[in-house]
Amino acid sequence: MVKGAHLMNRWIVLACTLFLCIGAMIFLPQLFTFQTSIAQLKGNISVFKPHSSTTLSNDKLVERLHLIPFTLPISRVDWSESVLSLDLKVVTSESTTADIYWNMAEAISFSFENTPNVDRLMIRIVAENKWLNTRHLLLAADVTRQAWNSEWTHELRNIGEMRLPEHLKQTFRVTETKLWQNQFNRP
Repeated sequence: MVKGAHLMNRWIVLACTLFLCIGAMIFLPQLFTFQTSIAQLKGNISVFKPHSSTTLSNDKLVERLHLIPFTLPISRVDWSESVLSLDLKVVTSESTTADIYWNMAEAISFSFENTPNVDRLMIRIVAENKWLNTRHLLLAADVTRQAWNSEWTHELRNIGEMRLPEHLKQTFRVTETKLWQNQFNRP
């Protein structure tokens, strides 16, 4: 009888262990969902999502850039030896400095927050006249990863219609043409 009871105890321990493992597999995901919904009810919601890292290459370069929510169309793009060159075009007179700075910030953010292999970003903002088939440079920036700072990108994104502060002009090495100054930087 002692031998049979010992064998039965093994089966009970094995069954209990199996039951606990299956219960844990079912219960733990539910616990995570429960914790998330309690945090949301309390108003504790994560506002930062981790950026997915994209190694930029000539393959699918345009497709990757089209995922960025630019409001200005991409006119030209080039990728060579860790340097991304990007032309964005202004096609309507309704474009504002806030729109242009926001698009520049999006390009900078993508280049340095989302990619590990862009060391330099060269952005040109170009005015395009479809009637005359002409293009005019308005603004250019030459941003390096070493000079980049996420706080300054945030400042650029939210600057609105104000003039670009001198520290941002220097950091992002911004060049304003006479046409830009006449059209957008009115006193």
